[in-house]
Amino acid sequence: MPAACGSSISTLRHERVLFEQHLSARRAGKIEAQRMLMPMVIELAPRQIVIYEKIAEELAANGFEVEPMGPRSVAIQAVPAGIVASDAEKLLTEILDGIERENAAISIETLQAKIAASTACHAAIKVNMPLDQTKMEWLLAELAKTDCPMSCPHGRPVVLRYSVKEIERAFQRNIDACRTQVFMCDGRQRQTSNQTR
Repeated sequence: MPAACGSSISTLRHERVLFEQHLSARRAGKIEAQRMLMPMVIELAPRQIVIYEKIAEELAANGFEVEPMGPRSVAIQAVPAGIVASDAEKLLTEILDGIERENAAISIETLQAKIAASTACHAAIKVNMPLDQTKMEWLLAELAKTDCPMSCPHGRPVVLRYSVKEIERAFQRNIDACRTQVFMCDGRQRQTSNQTR
């Protein structure tokens, strides 16, 4: 498997694990937050301010400490544990923009899930980050404990299942026929039996 492909799948798996951990901690009222070394003052668009005012209480319950600093500015003073400081602004605006795209009022459960999904996405291991055998085994074990281990929180699959026929169709090959032929690098082919492979 190419490294980038393997890394992206690991990222999606980690997102699922973190999403369910965050959601469980939120519902138990046990979200951990980490304070910023220096408050990050950002400017929000008017539409983002409206959304922020509506969900400020839920943001606080999810580990955010955000204080109004003026008509259009807020200071981010704390974020959920696992979020790097440089991601704080992007995460907050992503949450606000995601809620704004909802056409109607959303339930508290949906709001909590959207915040957890965005937070998990930003806290997960990054694409191209190498994982040693121990970390890969830990990730698979944690994924197996989740309620929905087959997809990330945004619905992307982390495991795909193909039948032999689908694989043959994709490669335009008959696997049984391929077992009796080995193609040499120079284009010549030699016959071999299943017993000699």
